[in-house]
Amino acid sequence: MNIPERFALCSCRKIIFSNILKRYSSNNKSEKFNHLLDLNAKSRKNYNVNEVTKKDLEWPKPWNEETEHYFKTLRVFYTDKSKVEIARFLQSPIDFRPSTILNWIKRKEREKEIILQSYIPERNQVLGNELAAAHFVVYRGGAIKFHGGNNWIKANEDGDYDLPSHYVNSQYIEAIDCSEMTLYYEGLTNLSKLQRINWLSFNGCENIDDWSVDYISGIFYKTLVYLDLRNCPSITERGLTALWKMENLKVLYLDDVLRSSEYEMTILMLQEHLPHLEILVGDYCD
Repeated sequence: MNIPERFALCSCRKIIFSNILKRYSSNNKSEKFNHLLDLNAKSRKNYNVNEVTKKDLEWPKPWNEETEHYFKTLRVFYTDKSKVEIARFLQSPIDFRPSTILNWIKRKEREKEIILQSYIPERNQVLGNELAAAHFVVYRGGAIKFHGGNNWIKANEDGDYDLPSHYVNSQYIEAIDCSEMTLYYEGLTNLSKLQRINWLSFNGCENIDDWSVDYISGIFYKTLVYLDLRNCPSITERGLTALWKMENLKVLYLDDVLRSSEYEMTILMLQEHLPHLEILVGDYCD
C-alpha cells in the first residue's frame, strides 16, 4: 500500500470514529435529558388552586433561621457572613501568631455581644417596651430614671438592681445614661419604642458611631432635649449632620468643636438651623 492510499485510509477512519462519537454523545445527552424529565415528573406536585395556602407561597428559610430556637449559642459561630469568612479563610495563608489568634477571639466576642444585644420580641411582650428597655440598659451597666422619679436606677456591685419583673402600666423612662457601656448599633433597637425620652448620654461609648447617631435622631427627634456625645471617637461630622432633625434638642455635649474644619463647619450649620441649641464642650455638666 503506497503513501496516498494509507493517508486516505487514515482519513476515512477518523471520519468514521468522529461520527460514532457524535452519535454516542447525542444519544447519551438525550437519555440524560429524558431521565431528568422523569425525575421532574415524579417530584412535581399537583397543587389545587383552592387548596394552596399562604405558607406554600413562602420562600424556604435557611437552616440557621429555622433552628434559631435550638441553636442560639451556636449562632455565634454561624452568621450571615460565615460563607464569606470561610472563603476568605481558605484563600488566606495560615497564620497562628498569638496576635492573630487574639484578634480572632476579640472579633468572636464582639459578634457574640452583638447577638446578645439583638432585639427580643418576647421580652417586650412580657415586660412592655419601657421596662424591657430599662432591663436592657441597667443589666449592661447603665442607668435609667422614670418620669416622676428622683432616683437613678442602676445595678450594684453584685449586678443586682430593683426593677419590676412584670408589666407596669403608665411607667415611662425619662432619662437613660449609657456612659461607658459596651453598646453597639444593633442594641439601639431595644430603645426604638420608647415614647418620652428627653435625656440621653453616650459618654464613653466607643462603639457608638455616625450610624448610631442617625438612628437615635430618627427615634427621638420629637422628645430628646439633652444629648451627651463626649468620648465617642467614632462619631464624625457626618453623624452630627443627622441632628438637624431633632427639633427639641436644647443641650448637646461634645469633646472638641475644633477637631477639624469640616467638624467646626457642621457645628456652625447645626446652630444656624437650631438656634435654641446650646453646644457645650469639655467636662462641664449641669
